[in-house]
Amino acid sequence: MKEEEKKLKASHNTAQEAADHPIIPLEAIIEKNPGDAIVAQEARGQTSFVGSDTLPLKMRRDNDKEILEAAGVKILSPVENDKLFQYVELPAGWKKFPTDHSMWSNLVDDKGRVRATIFYKAAFYDRNAFMSTSTRFEIASDYDKRESEGVSVANVLDGGKVVHTTNPRKIPKERNDKYLAVSKATTKDAENWLTKNYPDWRNPGAYWD
Repeated sequence: MKEEEKKLKASHNTAQEAADHPIIPLEAIIEKNPGDAIVAQEARGQTSFVGSDTLPLKMRRDNDKEILEAAGVKILSPVENDKLFQYVELPAGWKKFPTDHSMWSNLVDDKGRVRATIFYKAAFYDRNAFMSTSTRFEIASDYDKRESEGVSVANVLDGGKVVHTTNPRKIPKERNDKYLAVSKATTKDAENWLTKNYPDWRNPGAYWD
């Protein structure tokens, strides 16, 4: 892609966004809550970012850049006049998808797995962006069983699919110290299973291929 085309495609998630779209136009102040205009700007920023060839410059882990490059992401150059973003070339099949929250998007690989989570706040008064690579496995509490059966259960997820479920632990009805202790013990059960089967599971660069 030519450099001019890249700049055009990424323009809406750079500082140019504010110039192209006045932050709180007069009609927003007159006709509705000005906050609605900011919410709309954040949603527009997410849409533009997802459709661009960029990723945030700021990465939360020290080795995020190395992990992404090892997975095939090509880091190119910073976006001109924008301190938040850089141009990238993603591996075949990789895409960015918006979440239900306008400030959060996911970087997904060719198998539909979330490889990184991305924060982008497009609001004019506090514009910010960063990202963090994701581990292959996640731990999630089963809130349905907690409510319906009164037990604490944790699921180990691989790409959103359950690959292991911990043994249920009975929890007290009141949310007290014992309640919290049972929840922590259940999470520890899941962590122990992962450590036994995937010793390096906390490493975002491990077990993908």
